[in-house]
Amino acid sequence: MAEKNLLAERRENRVYWNAFAQFRLTPGMQKAVLTYFDNAVYAVLAKEEEWQRFFRLAQRLCFTEAERERIRTVRGKNHVKELERLEETGINFVTAEEEQFPERLRELSDAPRWLYYIGSLPKEDLQIAVIGARKCTPYGSAAAWNIAGALSEHGVGILSGLAYGVDKQAHEGALAKGGKTYAVLGCGVDICYPECNRETYERILCAGGGILSEYPPGTPPLSCLFPQRNRIIAGLSDGILVAEAKKKSGSMITVSFGLEYGKNIYSVPGRITDVVSEGCNYLIREGAKPVLSAADILEDFEKVLREKKKKKEHKSSKNYEFLKNVLATKEKIVYASLRLRPKHIEEIQEETKLPPEELPEVLQSLCEYGCIKRYGQAYYGLSGENNGFFPER
Repeated sequence: MAEKNLLAERRENRVYWNAFAQFRLTPGMQKAVLTYFDNAVYAVLAKEEEWQRFFRLAQRLCFTEAERERIRTVRGKNHVKELERLEETGINFVTAEEEQFPERLRELSDAPRWLYYIGSLPKEDLQIAVIGARKCTPYGSAAAWNIAGALSEHGVGILSGLAYGVDKQAHEGALAKGGKTYAVLGCGVDICYPECNRETYERILCAGGGILSEYPPGTPPLSCLFPQRNRIIAGLSDGILVAEAKKKSGSMITVSFGLEYGKNIYSVPGRITDVVSEGCNYLIREGAKPVLSAADILEDFEKVLREKKKKKEHKSSKNYEFLKNVLATKEKIVYASLRLRPKHIEEIQEETKLPPEELPEVLQSLCEYGCIKRYGQAYYGLSGENNGFFPER
């Protein structure tokens, strides 16, 4: 009963935090509203007179008429149905009060109070942000792609912002090596910005990664939102690699947040005559570690990676005998054909030669055991957590 009550309470909190998020307030405005109304529930349910009193007291925050109208409109909605509608679209919403909220973010002084996400949240033991110039050179592009890919091969999660240039190459490098990558957006998670990166956006999700944002769905990509977005990239990471950047750029803002949070800062050295290497060379001069390959980053996290390997081996040996005896022959055949990178059901059928009418049932069975996961409508891949069930592979 106590657990049921706790779940109901968390659900109710999620309902009102989602409504509060729809106000689309700046961090300063959020703080003022929550200080005055005490919490999100009271703020959303407060009467119009109470809000008018608040606006009079908070004149220095200069709420525009459009902002006041938006708050009024949101408050008038059916908040339970709004959350249900959101969930029906495949968009997840999690508050900082819930267990699945990333622990790395929870520790920050300016942590977001919620996150919207599609796909999954970063869960890897080690996360590295790979960032840089939108108008990067072929050198910066290759550096981001190669290093992100090499890190992925060691089970490192790759974070970036899905922007042109270095960001896209970081995501693509991770995907090419079968790794997971996460894009933190400066707009709603339902908006792919820039649109030309749509294929990368979709592939991130198909590969088991995630698209994250603190901005509600439908929020357009406004330039004022990106610096705030950068603190989440920095906060989620264990280290930040700048592949190429001007001395004054969004990448340097992310590094500033990273330094404030005590993250490791890495930089790819560039030619002193290249404007897009000014930021990287400046960081190295100021103490950032120069990176010539992924090994320069991995050596700083040897202990974390060693512990991860131990845990994986322990889990594999623990589950191996159980699943070896439980899985039917057809399930073993299908499992053996899968990898971390999801495959389309038609590809699986072609490789396993199982009758098309039987394959969906076998895949469903493996999903229930937790051996594999379903991605999208017809893609399946190893769950990531249990991909060592059959070590002899």
